[in-house]
Amino acid sequence: MGLGLAFAALVFILGASIGSFLNVVIYRLPAGLSIVRPASRCPACETPIRARHNVPVLGWLMLRGRCAACGVAISARYALVELAMGVLALALFADLSGGLLTAELLVSPDFLLDVAGPFVVYLTFLAGLVAITFIDLDWFIIPDGLSLPAIPLGLLASFAAGHAVGVTWVDSLIGAAAGAGVILAVILGYGLLTGREGMGGGDWKLLGAIGAWLGWQGLPFVLFAASIQGIALTLILGRAFAVSELPPDPAGDLVAEPVPDPAAAAPDATADATRFGQLAIPFGPFLALAAIEYLLFREEIRGFLASALSFG
Repeated sequence: MGLGLAFAALVFILGASIGSFLNVVIYRLPAGLSIVRPASRCPACETPIRARHNVPVLGWLMLRGRCAACGVAISARYALVELAMGVLALALFADLSGGLLTAELLVSPDFLLDVAGPFVVYLTFLAGLVAITFIDLDWFIIPDGLSLPAIPLGLLASFAAGHAVGVTWVDSLIGAAAGAGVILAVILGYGLLTGREGMGGGDWKLLGAIGAWLGWQGLPFVLFAASIQGIALTLILGRAFAVSELPPDPAGDLVAEPVPDPAAAAPDATADATRFGQLAIPFGPFLALAAIEYLLFREEIRGFLASALSFG
């Protein structure tokens, strides 16, 4: 048990550290800024963040949500992204390993092939989904630099680690084509019927990537769950979540700092908004959420769907 808890702590720290990097990606990538340089700093006073304050989750708590130099408020979302990635890493590892790590599993010849390797591969997928979620929430765009490479990477993942989640390369290939094709058909059909754009151009690329990673079998659940959860949240929050016009600047800067116009600074980003009546909502976060749900609960979901279909 001691080994399992110690390894679980390491897995959480790994996930939270990835979350810390994702905060940089979420903030800088849409603005066309380097994600490598400069080092993390306060956007208000540009004071570099000290090493001890860069510790995931704990750094924000030590600072009490404010810059140590100028006192400007720092959004709690920094810590929440780090915490979320830590929890997702734990959930993924537990799913692939069947629970906490044991000495028997660690020395098993199948550990690298069936647990460690797939964990690294699919943790990358989860990280991309988290980054896309918050970028879409802020800017109403899904950067092509994240969504398009995820499609061939998903195909490669099916060869390297697909056996761990029940996805073959054929499933992946069909999933990529079907995922992108379904959303494209909806966009084109809605446009022909109404003369308006009903969904953002980033959605079809994202669903194509999700299909590549999860296989075509995951697409019905992802589309259904994303739609239901998106509609439910929009009905509950209304204009607190949806907008009538797409924002020209990020909808939620983490700190009060002017950011370049995304249309000029990020030409590889595709505007993404789904029209709900006269309101626009970012659909990418709900596709990402449903994909995460399917990945972590795929056996239960597949079993439920199989039972429902056989009963019908």
